[in-house]
Amino acid sequence: MDEVAPVPFLPPEGVDAAYAVFPKARRTVATDGTTLAWTLLPAADGVAPRTPVVTASGWSCSDAYWAHIAPALTALGHPVLLMDTRGHGASGLPRHPGRGARDLRPEDIAIARIADDLWEVADAAGIDEAVLMGHSMGVQVTLEAARRAPGRVAGLVLIAGSYENPLKTFWGLPVADVAFPFAKLAAASTPAPLLRLAMQPARLTAFGAWAAKVARATGPKARPTDMAPYLLHIAAADMAVMIRLIDAMRRHSSAGHLRKVRAPTLILAAERDTFTPPRCSRHMFERIPTAEIQWFADAGHTLPIEEPEAIVDHIDEWYGRRVAPEAVASR
Repeated sequence: MDEVAPVPFLPPEGVDAAYAVFPKARRTVATDGTTLAWTLLPAADGVAPRTPVVTASGWSCSDAYWAHIAPALTALGHPVLLMDTRGHGASGLPRHPGRGARDLRPEDIAIARIADDLWEVADAAGIDEAVLMGHSMGVQVTLEAARRAPGRVAGLVLIAGSYENPLKTFWGLPVADVAFPFAKLAAASTPAPLLRLAMQPARLTAFGAWAAKVARATGPKARPTDMAPYLLHIAAADMAVMIRLIDAMRRHSSAGHLRKVRAPTLILAAERDTFTPPRCSRHMFERIPTAEIQWFADAGHTLPIEEPEAIVDHIDEWYGRRVAPEAVASR
């Protein structure tokens, strides 16, 4: 008997109203039936047009991490595409996750599937070639997207992330990777209301920002006001789905692809990053033939909200020198 197609899962309308920095009014249905929420910020008027930038957000991250970077890039002439990752914000899933997300299949939230989402939304936005910019898990997504469609990649910007399983290097030790199966089992067996209750303290911005500092996720320049939208998002997220996404990151690796990357690549690395430590960025820099690296001595894993102005300055200089020198020189 033929298998019955699953009914795609859609978040409630307005689910992201409390935390979306950039409202996602556009919707694209992916090839597996998942509805993806997105928006395209147009380039500023009166400036020479530049290559669009397509963003890939981190694990459990809302668009808060692009709050200062995206508008600054549009001011330089880059249209910026922002998408809620499947299972995040206003984007859905190909089926209802079920209790403990046990009904999700590995392919439903695989890094490769999320990379395909990126290109499908880019198609819907009319973007053929782009600079791909990823943070944290988004680094894995952008590297996979570049592997799948290298001819569409004008450049890569890899921010505070890794090319493979981040739990192997979390806090510099493999302990988190060893312990993860137990956390996955706990999430699968804990009733959803209890999981949601456990995350509610994150809604208190001061507490959430303090907890992030205690966990050494942030550096000294991370401001609670910039963290607030992200904290509201993670408090509202289905943590069982988020745990399954960690499993997806564990299964994915771009290690064998790094030496094959041909697009100009800018790695932005935080020396205080304990989630994806400096050696992750250094490894990518040493193996990607086209890579250059910029270090931020006093920043942590939340680098995009800690050093947005400096990040944009580095992207602007790199773009003019490595991606489109003729276009920038003619301004």
